[in-house]
Amino acid sequence: MANTIDGPIVGIDLGTTNSVVAAVVNGKPIVLTEDGEQLLPSIVGLKQDGTLITGTVARNQLAAFPDRTIASIKRKMGTMEPVQLGEQSFTPPEISAMILRRLRDRASRVLGQPVSRAVITVPAFFDENQRQATREAGELAGLKVERIINEPTAATLVYHAGTQDCKHIVVYDLGGGTFDVSIVRMEGGVIEVLSSKGDTHLGGDDFDILLMNHVADQFQETHGIDLRADLSTKYRLLISCEQAKQKLSIEETVDITEEFIAEKDGRPLHLQTSVSREEYEEMIAPLVDRTIRCLDEALRDVRMTATQIDDLALVGGSTRTPLVARRLREEFLREPSRSVDPDLAVALGAAVQAAMLAGQRIGPVLVDVTGHTLGIEAVEEMTFSGPKMIFCPIIHRNSPLPARFEERYSKMFDEQERVEIRVFQGEHSDLSKNREIGGLTLKLATGGGGNNKILVRFDLTLDGTLKVTATQPASGKSSEVLIQNALSQFQAEDRDRAKSRLGAMFDASDELLDDADLPSKSEWRNGPSQDSSDSSDMESRYPEAVSLLQKISDLGAGIPDSDAEEIQALSEKLKKAMSEDNAVEVSSLSAELDDILFYVQ
Repeated sequence: MANTIDGPIVGIDLGTTNSVVAAVVNGKPIVLTEDGEQLLPSIVGLKQDGTLITGTVARNQLAAFPDRTIASIKRKMGTMEPVQLGEQSFTPPEISAMILRRLRDRASRVLGQPVSRAVITVPAFFDENQRQATREAGELAGLKVERIINEPTAATLVYHAGTQDCKHIVVYDLGGGTFDVSIVRMEGGVIEVLSSKGDTHLGGDDFDILLMNHVADQFQETHGIDLRADLSTKYRLLISCEQAKQKLSIEETVDITEEFIAEKDGRPLHLQTSVSREEYEEMIAPLVDRTIRCLDEALRDVRMTATQIDDLALVGGSTRTPLVARRLREEFLREPSRSVDPDLAVALGAAVQAAMLAGQRIGPVLVDVTGHTLGIEAVEEMTFSGPKMIFCPIIHRNSPLPARFEERYSKMFDEQERVEIRVFQGEHSDLSKNREIGGLTLKLATGGGGNNKILVRFDLTLDGTLKVTATQPASGKSSEVLIQNALSQFQAEDRDRAKSRLGAMFDASDELLDDADLPSKSEWRNGPSQDSSDSSDMESRYPEAVSLLQKISDLGAGIPDSDAEEIQALSEKLKKAMSEDNAVEVSSLSAELDDILFYVQ
């Protein structure tokens, strides 16, 4: 396990639609499951009494109580735009913290030890504000965030694990709310990200909305009622369309049926319509084409063509859409790879990175790149209306991390006493099209000659923390600022208030663990001592494992001889682990058995 003296480090994929927590156990990355569920819906809500709920329970109330439920908060990360949850207002990091706290507690239960450290993934194209918002969310959830890494980069860690050959891989990551593509080179145990492109507002959620609008428009044309006007009805329709979208990945035509969805002239109206895959794909084709354009740009950035790519790895649940695979086949003339579950690859890769940070040597060395160009505002020329300001890049997009670069600038006039240095990120020379992320002031010695020169240095760490240093070498005057991914809006007082409020909500929730309920470090180091061999207790503690053993018993003679011996041996190990109440071993063996049974069945 990714274990240190301070406890295990887990890997977390904080997704728009679903989130996953994983850890390396006995040298193998596994997803930490609870009640047989690998995915945790990234949804939070409040029950009628104000108690916090998360995951599946919150998703189940979304259509009925949309005012007390929040989904897809990831799309608001990086802003301090308040969101309403019942009668209370929260920031996006606070909502994400509720999801992360649930994942933290899931990991603690499964591993049987307190978990307080994590590697968390973000889209490669997340900007510095969005990355810091994610870090803030982790801290509010009681986690020390050891590293923020890019989702496609994390997924690469579990593709072609152990290969020494030189390979160029495209990681195409289309999730619920974001899209990323990375061009990666693997060779001799080193993974190097060569380029990344993406869109933080493009994903399966947009597919759902297009389908919902199609159905709602049809209904409005027939009945004169807009199903989107009422929030509860809108979410009911959206959930139904999401389910239809998933079925269209397998079936040619699906029916969308919702009884008593509206009322007209005192008469109830029912929704009943059919959508073909061809109709659906026509709706989403422009969005899929946008991902292909990003992919082409990423290849152009490194002067490569599709024929030079050795593998095409699919990541994210939305890659199950048949149109996506078809467009990629047309582009690359090869079959995309799904050798790792697209929903789980990112979390598994984050777990590998966590294990490496904990000192385990189980994966390749990771060389990541920055997803955005970073630079400052500078004067290009003086005009009659004043100075013309432009964006001057210092660290360019796709620079390997960690990155350091220094540029020389001059004062505007000899008697200038100070300079304001504004830091931006973006790809345009026009400042208005880029995003300001911080700044500093440097006091200057006046006069010309050597005092005219100013040096600005950027130091960008692996997790995206940017240190900006401005120096006037002749005078020795210097100033620096640490842009902790630039989310300065969350001041210390606000953070303390948020922690206090969330702590009270966590304590009141019957889903979440009170920290006092976790075993102490001495207890988890010594291992469990309680006898948990009672069968009813087994079923409540390890429902997934019990179900697997029952499935094996039911299959009986139906198991092929080639697999019978391995399944028998694993079953005995699983029973032993359950009798010893070794939750980590139970989780690892259950995952292994489940993989084998999938192919047997």
